[in-house]
Amino acid sequence: MENFKHKNKDIEFWSETGEILGQNKYSETHVSSSGGGGYVGKHGGHVSAPQVHSTTVTNHEFWIKKEDGSEKSVQLAGHDIPLREGQKITLISAGVKGKDSGYFSVLVNHNANKHWFINKAGPLNRHLKIDQATGKSILIAGGLWWLVAEVTGSVETGAVIAGAFVVYRLATKFFRISKMIKALDKHLESLAQQAYQNT
Repeated sequence: MENFKHKNKDIEFWSETGEILGQNKYSETHVSSSGGGGYVGKHGGHVSAPQVHSTTVTNHEFWIKKEDGSEKSVQLAGHDIPLREGQKITLISAGVKGKDSGYFSVLVNHNANKHWFINKAGPLNRHLKIDQATGKSILIAGGLWWLVAEVTGSVETGAVIAGAFVVYRLATKFFRISKMIKALDKHLESLAQQAYQNT
């Protein structure tokens, strides 16, 4: 599968094809509370109830029999993909080249002629740290502010120049990241289409 290159990062993709042997879906509910409390004095008081929050996550676990005859367990958190035993699927994973780990990106169901994105470009960017804001621009702007203030004797001029530098860097970084995410999403779609043809 063709790699995806962005700046100094080389993201590689690999696939595993197999037949669904069995599956299990279950939900996990996480409950938390926040707030609440108050005070009571001799002239009255105030007590507020805590707020309770719950989130439910669907987990999908299934086994595939790969083309070489070996079996593999796959666990997907937060995904409920319709599959049934006997269907042929391809799982496409992504990882930084040279590392031995990665993340599931696309699941292609050959029998249903459908595919699902498990991790699109945005989540992959966060997981693989392809291109992210690092905060270096803020440090450079601080140094620039100090330097301009020292040279010109004006703290205000230093602040204006440093502020303009930060705005420029943020705008170019945002544009570059959004362009990369669009290109990576397009690349993932092309890999899914290739998987259909390789059956």
